[in-house]
Amino acid sequence: MAVALVLAAAGVAAAQDADMADDMVGQSEQAWRTWKLATAAMEREKVEDATAQLETLAAMDLSPLRLALMADRTGTLRFEQLNEAGTLGATGQALAEKIATGRTQKKLAEDGWHFAAIGRFEIADANFKALVDAGPDPVALLELARYNPNRHQILIKLMSNTDIGPSARAFMDLLQQGEERLRQDPQEITVNIERLAGTARMVFNATNSLKSSGEYAVPHLLRYLQDPAKAALKAPILKLMPQLGRDAVNPLVISLNMSDQVVKQIVIDALAEIGYRQALPYLARLADGHDRAASAEVAASAKAAMRRIDATVSAAAADLYLDLAEAYHADLDSVRADARLTKANVWYWTDGRLVYIPVPREIFNDIMAMRCCEAALELDSEKTPAAALWLASNFRREAKLSMNVESEEVDVRAANDATKAENYPRSIYFARAAGALHNHLVLGRAVRDRDPGVALGAIAALAVTAGEPSLLGVEDAKQALAESLSFPHRLVRIKAALAIGRAQPRSEFPSAHKVVPVLGEALTLSTRKMVLVVDPADQSRNKTQAVLRASGMDAVAGGDLYAAIQAARDQGVAHFDMILLAADIGSPDLLKAAAELRSDFITAATPIVVYSKPGTTALSQRAARSYTGVSVLIGEAVEGGTPEEATTALIEAYRRGAATLGIVDLTEELALSLSLEAADVVRLLAVSRSTVLDYSAAEGALITVLGGRAEVLRIRAAAALAMINSSSAQEAIAEAAVNEQNSQSMRVAAFASLAESARTHGSKLGPATIDRVVALTLDGKDLVIRTAASQALGALNLESNRASEIIRAQSRG
Repeated sequence: MAVALVLAAAGVAAAQDADMADDMVGQSEQAWRTWKLATAAMEREKVEDATAQLETLAAMDLSPLRLALMADRTGTLRFEQLNEAGTLGATGQALAEKIATGRTQKKLAEDGWHFAAIGRFEIADANFKALVDAGPDPVALLELARYNPNRHQILIKLMSNTDIGPSARAFMDLLQQGEERLRQDPQEITVNIERLAGTARMVFNATNSLKSSGEYAVPHLLRYLQDPAKAALKAPILKLMPQLGRDAVNPLVISLNMSDQVVKQIVIDALAEIGYRQALPYLARLADGHDRAASAEVAASAKAAMRRIDATVSAAAADLYLDLAEAYHADLDSVRADARLTKANVWYWTDGRLVYIPVPREIFNDIMAMRCCEAALELDSEKTPAAALWLASNFRREAKLSMNVESEEVDVRAANDATKAENYPRSIYFARAAGALHNHLVLGRAVRDRDPGVALGAIAALAVTAGEPSLLGVEDAKQALAESLSFPHRLVRIKAALAIGRAQPRSEFPSAHKVVPVLGEALTLSTRKMVLVVDPADQSRNKTQAVLRASGMDAVAGGDLYAAIQAARDQGVAHFDMILLAADIGSPDLLKAAAELRSDFITAATPIVVYSKPGTTALSQRAARSYTGVSVLIGEAVEGGTPEEATTALIEAYRRGAATLGIVDLTEELALSLSLEAADVVRLLAVSRSTVLDYSAAEGALITVLGGRAEVLRIRAAAALAMINSSSAQEAIAEAAVNEQNSQSMRVAAFASLAESARTHGSKLGPATIDRVVALTLDGKDLVIRTAASQALGALNLESNRASEIIRAQSRG
C-alpha cells in the first residue's frame, strides 16, 4: 500500500512538472500552468476561457520580468493580436504593458552582457545602470542569468573594472538578492518537498534545491513529518535532513522544544548524523532530564546522539551551554554566520512552530552567546561566568549597532535588533544591576580580547556602582581596571584613569603610576587622527596622504607594512587611529598583514580600511569578512572623485570599521568633555592630598592646556594647577592672569586660582612676576581685573612695603 501511495504521488508530481523546464528559477507552477492554459485557449479562439485565465494570472501580481520570461517561452503573437483588437479587455492590456516592461528589462540585461563580453564597457555600463534603476525582480533576473553560465563570470570580472565596476557590483547584488529570496521562498520549498516523491531526476533536483534552502527548509520539513497525510514523504525527508548540514543545526536544536516526541527523536537522530558540537548542550538538556515533557525514549536518544557527536563528552548541560556561548563570543568558524550575507537568522520555537528573526550578521554571534548564557543560567542560576559573558555580549551587540554602550538613553538604532522588545533596557542597565564583580569579569574579558566597546561599557558600570574598596584591590578579578590603563585604544585608557581617579584610592595597586600620565593624555586630547598608510604604489599612496591631510588627519606611510611601521617609529609615532592598507600590498600580503595587525596589542583594536584597487574586490571583501573592524574603501572613490567626495568616502569607511569595534568617534565636544573631566579629577586628587596617585605628574599637561584655545578648559586647568605645590605651576597661573591677550573672564578666574595657590602653598612667584601683579593692581585700566589682582596680591602675603606702595599710589594728597 505504501509503495502504491509513493508511486501515485510520483505520478501526480510528474504530471504537474511535465511542462516545467529545468532552467526555470523560482517559477510558480500555478502561474506557469495558468499562462499555458490562457495561451492554449487563445490559440483555440476560446476568448472567454483565455480571459478568465488571464484574470487569474493578473491576480497573482507577477513581476514584469517574470511575465516576460513566461511569455517568451510560449510566444505572444496571438495574445498581442487579441489585445490590440481589445478582445482581452483591461486585464489583457495591463498584462501586455507589464510584459513590455519586463522585455525592456530583459533586453537591458542581455545587451549589457553582450557589450561587456566584446569590450564595449561604456555601452554595457549604461545598460547595467538602467537595469538596476528599473528595479527588476531579482529571482526572475537570476533565471535570466542562468540561461548562460558565462554571465555570472562576466559580472565577476567586471566588478574590479574602474569604469563599469560599480554598476556590475549593483547587478551582482541583485542576483545575490535573487539567490537569497529563492532559498527562503516557502512555495519553492514546498514544491521541492513534494518532488521528493517523484522520479529519480526530480528527487535529485529537489534535494539540491532543498540543500540550498538549508535552514529555511527545516520548518517545512518538520511540518510534513507531523502531517499524517504526508506519510509517503517521511522516508525521503529522513534521508534528506542530515544532508542539510551545519546550516540546519540552529533551527533543529530549537525545534527540540516541540511536544511531538516522535518527531523530536527524528530531529535528534538528524543532529547526531550531522555531527556538529553546537548541538551538544541542547541534547544534554534532554539527556539530563531538564525537559520534564521529554519521554524516557527521547532522553535515551539524546544521550546516544551525544556519544555519536563526541564520545568523550561528560559535562553537564549548563557547562556545555557556556562552552557554546564562548564559541559564539570567540566567533569560531564552526558557529559563525555566513559572511557572504548581510543578515543571519535567530530561531525560536513559538506557538508550536519554528520562526526566525533576521538580524544584522555582525551581531548574530553576540545574540546567540546571550541566548546560550541564558540557557546556562536557567539550569544553574549561580553560574557567574555565564552572567558575565552575557553582559559582555550585550555590550558588544550594542557597540556593533553603533550605539553608545555608556548611555542609558533610548537609541533608534536598537530597532536594528528585532529580537529585542521595543522597550528593552540598554546594556548599561543590566551591567549596573549586576554589581562590581560581574563587571570586573566583563572588563577582564575585554582587556584579553582587546575589545574597546565591551571595555567602555564595563568601566562605565564600575564607575557608578563601585566604591574604592570594590573597584581596586589585590584580588585577581580586580586587576582588569588597572590593566585598562595600558589598553591600545586611548578612550578606554582615559575612562579607566578617570574612574580610578574619582575613586581616590588610598592603597597602592599595580599600575598606579600610570593613572596621572593617562589623565595628562586626556588633558591634551586632540581629535586629529594619526593614520598608518601602506601602499606599494607611489601615486596612489601620495594621493591618499593628500586626502588624509585634507580630512584633518596626519599620516605615516610606507610601501609595505614593515616599512610603514619603521617610518612611524622613526618619527616617534606609537599610536594609530586608523590603518589604511592597499589591497595589493605584498611582504606581507593583505590577509597576512591584517592578521599581524590584529595579533599585535597596539593595533588589535584599530580600525583598518582596505583600499580596494582594480582586480582586488574579492580579496578586499574577504579581509573585511575575516577580521572585525575592517571596512573596504573602493579605489575609484578616491582616484576618480572630487577631493570632497574622496574625503567623505574615506571618513565613512573609517566609521564603518570603527563602529564594529564599538569605538566612538572622538568629536571636538567629546574631547573637550574628557579634558574637563581630567582636569577636575586631577584637582580632586590634589585637594585630597593623594599619596597613591602622584597628581603633580599632570603639571606639564595642565600648563600646556593653560596656553590653549578652549577657555573653559584653561580655567579648569588653572584651578587644578592651584593645588600643585610648585613655582612653575604658580608662575603659569600668574602668566595667564596678567596676560592682556586673554579675556576678562579668563583673567579673573586665573587671579582667583592664583589666590588659592598662594593661600595653599605661599608665594612661589619670582620678583619679575610679582612686579607685574603689583603694577596691574596699582594702575590697571580695568577695575574688574584690578580687583581680582588685588585679591591674589593679598593672598601672596608680600612684605609690608609692597602694601604701603599700593596705599601710597592711590593717594591724592
